[in-house]
This record gives sequence, C-alpha cells and structure tokens, in this order.
Amino acid sequence: MRAIEERYYGRTARMFYVGVGEEDAAGEAMPLDFNDFDVAARESQPAYQSHRLWSFIRHARIPPERAAEFWTEAMKLVHEFDRLPREGDTAYGFALGIYPIPDYPVLADPAEPSRQG
Repeated sequence: MRAIEERYYGRTARMFYVGVGEEDAAGEAMPLDFNDFDVAARESQPAYQSHRLWSFIRHARIPPERAAEFWTEAMKLVHEFDRLPREGDTAYGFALGIYPIPDYPVLADPAEPSRQG
C-alpha cells in the first residue's frame, strides 16, 4: 500500500507550483521556478538524436484572452495524459506551453490599408 501511496503523491506533487512569485514580502526577487521547456529540451535530446521525437511548434497572433482560453483547453489534454494507465517499458515526456514572443515578426493584416505610399 505504501508504494501505491508514494507513487500517487509523487505524481501529484509534480503537478503543482508552490511559493513562486516575483518578489517576497521584503521586495527581494524570488528565484524562478524551473522552465519546463528547458527540462523537456534536455530530456528529449536522445529521442531527437535517434529520430524518435514527435514535436510541433506554432505561432499565432492572438489576444491574451484567447491565449488564456486556449490554455484552459490545453490543460484538459494534460489531465488526460496524466490519467493514462501506466504500462509498457518506455516512459514518455509530454511538454505543453504557450508564451508571448514580443519581437516575433508579424505579417500585415490584409484587411488594413497598405502603409506604403
């Protein structure tokens, strides 16, 4: 029973972030949490080298509200992955994120008039 409990709580603990913020009560900068993409990049290198990495990256110009809505839907997929039955001999990593890219080039909106004179 103990092994089952430890397995459950170990899995649950990896799902939460505790005590991460920009500043503490004294106004001092708090350390950043781990970067999931940095972890995934390191973990995925052997799969990449052996041509076994499945991945996509997409970019879209959307308002912050739509990004938040998309993240809510994406979290459903994360929870589905978490509930998969544990079987087989291979563990798989699943990385998911959405992040702003301030300097990413953007094509002009075709509905807007041209700014060229």
